[in-house]
Amino acid sequence: MAAEDPIVQHEIESLARRVEAVEDRVEALQVQTGGNFAAVIEGQAALRREVRDGFAKVNARFDTLEEKMDHNQAQIVELLSALVGKGPGAV
Repeated sequence: MAAEDPIVQHEIESLARRVEAVEDRVEALQVQTGGNFAAVIEGQAALRREVRDGFAKVNARFDTLEEKMDHNQAQIVELLSALVGKGPGAV
């Protein structure tokens, strides 16, 4: 539902590109350091931080979209109820 939103889809695609770029940097670090374990671990930690931050931003977008959808749905119910002359809780 919300995953079909173009803004959220763009954020997910952007995050995927960032993950690939960081993975490329980690591989480059491995080559540059000759497999130095500490440098590789730091690169992987940086990747995890970027991914975690990116997903936090995407999740925040989803939360915002859900709130907007709930609000809009409530307004639609109110408007439709007013059109038929019944309150939302009436049977």
